[in-house]
Amino acid sequence: MLEAINQAGRQRMLSQRMAKLYGQQLRNVRNTDATRLMTTSIALFDQQLATLRAFTQKQGATEITKSYEELGMRWQDYRAVVSAQPTGEGLRQVAQLNEQVLANAHQATLMLEKLHGGSLGKLVNISGRQRMLSQRMSKFYFFRSNGLNSADVGKGLETARGEFLAGLNTLKNAPENSSEIRNWIELAEAQWPFFDDAVRAQTPNRGEQAYHDSNVATTSENILQVMDKLTGLYTALS
Repeated sequence: MLEAINQAGRQRMLSQRMAKLYGQQLRNVRNTDATRLMTTSIALFDQQLATLRAFTQKQGATEITKSYEELGMRWQDYRAVVSAQPTGEGLRQVAQLNEQVLANAHQATLMLEKLHGGSLGKLVNISGRQRMLSQRMSKFYFFRSNGLNSADVGKGLETARGEFLAGLNTLKNAPENSSEIRNWIELAEAQWPFFDDAVRAQTPNRGEQAYHDSNVATTSENILQVMDKLTGLYTALS
């Protein structure tokens, strides 16, 4: 069950990571890496969606299975856009569709956490959500870099930032933490300032902008790896 919550939460992250990577590709930032990560992200979303459908059916969790069927329908539209060559119009579609996929994936994750009913399920959900928030912040950064600089983008970035810090504090104070988990939380805290500076940077200078774009692409993946490791450690506590 904890692994199901882990995978369900990872679907949330992938919805945001693919939006980030789409904007990154459109900016031609570390394009080889972005293209590779997009391909693996799409494949992983497909794989986990099938796994989660099968798991919830086996559990007899009809409502959760239905939620994954709805997610599957949303995903097909989103998948078609993020699989294609990035364009300005495509980015506007991504800006809409990623939120729909995220909402469905989040709902299903909460339902799995409720079905588990324990404190570890909650911790796996929270740590898994940190992965999503790291990609959500960097997504908003690349939306802004590509000219989608509405008030919602700036507000979304600041909201995600606040939620990430709150989540990190909750994890830091969890009584279930092992010494290894505490070490990884300390690593996340050490990496946070570099990532935070990167996603909040704004400059009119093109040379500096290129540097900041590359910095966000790199630091967002670094902090994602740390949070993914933490989620795996909480999952293994069972």
